[in-house]
Amino acid sequence: MTGFIEKLKRRNVFRVAAAYAFGSWILIEAGSVLLPTFGASESQFRVYVLFVIAGFLVAVVAAWIFEITPEGIRLEKDLERAPTHARPSGRKLDFFIIALLGIALGISITLNVTGLRGHSIEPSIAVLPFDSRSTNPENAIFADGIHDDLLTRLANVEALKVISRTSVMEYRDTTKNLRQIANELGVATVLEGAVQRSGDNVRINVQLIDAETDEHLWAQTYDRQLTARSIFEIQSEISAAIAAALQAKLTPREKARLATIPTENIEAYRLYVAGRHNLHERELDTLLAARQQFEAAIAIDPKFAPAYAGLADAVQLLDYNHSAITSDEAFGVAESALQTALELDDELADAYASRGLLGSSLPGGRMTGEQLSAAEVDLTRAIELNPSHARAYMWLGNLRGQQGRFEEAIELNKRSLEFDPIGRIPYANLAVLYARLGRHDEALEQWLRALQIHPGWPRLYANISAHLERLGRLDEAVAWSVRARELSRDPAIGLNLVRIFFEFGDYDRARDINNTVPPGHPLYGSARATAQMIRLDFTAALAIMESNYGEQRNAADFIFDRMSDIALLAGDLDKALAYCLRQDPSLATDDNPRIDDRNAHNAVKLAYILQQKGEHDRAEQLLAAALPVVQDNARLGIVGAGIRDVQILTLQGETDAALAVLREAVDEGFRSSLPFDGWTLELDPYLEAIRDHPEFLAIIAEIDAVLAIMGARVVQAEASGDWDELLEAAGQGLRIESQIAEVH
Repeated sequence: MTGFIEKLKRRNVFRVAAAYAFGSWILIEAGSVLLPTFGASESQFRVYVLFVIAGFLVAVVAAWIFEITPEGIRLEKDLERAPTHARPSGRKLDFFIIALLGIALGISITLNVTGLRGHSIEPSIAVLPFDSRSTNPENAIFADGIHDDLLTRLANVEALKVISRTSVMEYRDTTKNLRQIANELGVATVLEGAVQRSGDNVRINVQLIDAETDEHLWAQTYDRQLTARSIFEIQSEISAAIAAALQAKLTPREKARLATIPTENIEAYRLYVAGRHNLHERELDTLLAARQQFEAAIAIDPKFAPAYAGLADAVQLLDYNHSAITSDEAFGVAESALQTALELDDELADAYASRGLLGSSLPGGRMTGEQLSAAEVDLTRAIELNPSHARAYMWLGNLRGQQGRFEEAIELNKRSLEFDPIGRIPYANLAVLYARLGRHDEALEQWLRALQIHPGWPRLYANISAHLERLGRLDEAVAWSVRARELSRDPAIGLNLVRIFFEFGDYDRARDINNTVPPGHPLYGSARATAQMIRLDFTAALAIMESNYGEQRNAADFIFDRMSDIALLAGDLDKALAYCLRQDPSLATDDNPRIDDRNAHNAVKLAYILQQKGEHDRAEQLLAAALPVVQDNARLGIVGAGIRDVQILTLQGETDAALAVLREAVDEGFRSSLPFDGWTLELDPYLEAIRDHPEFLAIIAEIDAVLAIMGARVVQAEASGDWDELLEAAGQGLRIESQIAEVH
């Protein structure tokens, strides 16, 4: 080995290798500046670097075979056969290497200090809200519509990372500079634009900016006659120009997609734009308006596919977020609209995504494995067509959660945040997923982090309140619901205060809050029933619920759940059974019904009713199937099972085990049954067998003492009007704690 190394030294292989390495450094540094100047792409630069590296092997082999002599280049083997020939010294090569090293260092330092080095621009973009060059409010909505459509077209380009609308809209009227915006959104470029309408003409100015250097990569002004076709053509031209500027190669399918003209009717487009604007607000009144606007757009142009997708989104949100229409109505309208949308345009990503959401959220939560698989296909197809579709990733994550694949669900919601980095819903979804796994600190951190970004979002406060209530921290929950109600126009926000004040024994306060739900509100009937339940008149409460919702074939999921609970308290087993099975008839008809997180409480309810009716074998089958599902779930938190395991053990006759588990639950933080069931712990019909047990009575007394302390804290905070201490308690001990006070 020593002899071989000596040969390498004698033949100057090491010197040649060093010289080539420093020379390559110079070539690559120079290429990083010169090649982009001549329009070379990133892939072409990589090929150039590979050629330079490949030359290293050639140089080393040549150094082994050849030798530079005063007589010229000679084969090494010839020199070895001439021992009298004096070998040239390597001193000249040493000087040459030192010179190359100095040159390489000089070039590298110069490029880094002066900024001359060409930097590759990642094909990622944030399209900031377009300015409206008009005082007419309608023009602002029109500008938002063009911005929204442009985002959709850009997102269809697989080679581009496009930040979602919900994130970029947060930067309307911002004072932040472009570099800061790009850094927060994780992109390399930013598109700014402005829209001006004048009579029958429209002017759209756009400019693409490198956020790192503030260099304008491309800019253009479009002056066109105001027609639907011209608007879509401008959007297509802008999208193609951006792709070219960022060297994002368009496939033939993507080129065809960019050229799509969804409607030729400007009035239909105007209604569609207004509908999308209202849809994004997600309030009850704006969603009702959005539905009407999409329906009007469809009436004008029945072939306008995106309008059908918008209609489907509107009715689903009216159901999911506000219970303003029945689940059956929402499902029927959405299913029909999406079928039509995809018949008109089988590459409409939004329609596939919406259908995937619909298929994974059937009325009553009764999805079969086949239905979930079909929804998965739709959501996957949406992502294939629109790789930047943040909502599709999020909804696919929700579906994974329904399948019990929670870690995958978490990763998909994190993927959604890559395209919607300051979006509200992915943060909220992640919090719920962490809560489902019993990782309550991480859940709170997600909600509180979202709060820093969206301090004015009332539903976020309501979610934190619901989570804290189910963690047994009822006094803190009150503070968060009070803040939610201050921020929201919807009186149904923060109605968990009715439950909490009832637990505190402040029935007047509970009644006053309940009475804030006005006539005409979707939950008015439920609120009237609650007023009777506060008086413990369960028969009257059931009558009110039936008069308001009994004729609905499939109302919102929680409505029939509540009706069956009230029927149990009223002692009407037949009605309790009927309403229970209207939620999930498979529990009674299937030999081995599918029991999961979503229907375990119904399985226990049905088992109790069957026990009361003497059908003990079927009841025991349901209880045995539900117990491991409940035990696998988190006990506390927003999606916790509460003391469902205690209920099952009691119904199975396992008194000692039930009391032991109840003690564990209280030690863990359980304080109230109301957020998990439709009754207090003392009234729980499933616990009748242990209700008079001394240990049960001792636990009740212990909980009452803790609730009295919490109630006193709330009275003090309400009297002073200072809720900060209770609000800030949510972040105590968490990594985000120090930042919570800043929000308030």
